[in-house]
Amino acid sequence: MNIDVGMFLYYIPPYFASGIENIEHKKRLMLVISKNNQDNTLTLINISKVSGKPAWFTYSFNVLIRNYNPPLPKLSFAKINDNYILENFKGLDKFLYKNGQKINNQEFNNIIYRYNKYIKNNKIELISFTKDDFFKTNI
Repeated sequence: MNIDVGMFLYYIPPYFASGIENIEHKKRLMLVISKNNQDNTLTLINISKVSGKPAWFTYSFNVLIRNYNPPLPKLSFAKINDNYILENFKGLDKFLYKNGQKINNQEFNNIIYRYNKYIKNNKIELISFTKDDFFKTNI
């Protein structure tokens, strides 16, 4: 299956912002926000559930996903201040969440609108890793 924008990947990122290693080895849900066929990469943003994190909405870099189900099981938000750049390699589709079911179009467009607005005045941290890095935490 082809991975496309609006789909989610569910995997263990080897690194977080500032190069911090993911020592917990917890899976994260990531939304594909762009696909670059020239350098064969995907740009992803972290998706997190709202439950237990009410203060997170005071930050301008978090976007509430109101129409979340399907494919998300719980009210969630997108963290637009960090981008994960991942090599789009053969076999990555095995990590698609809910068989590649896409986020609601209106929600995706809202996230992209807020993302584009945010990056005009704020710095985005890029967390980049290769297929080899990916398989250090995802076997």
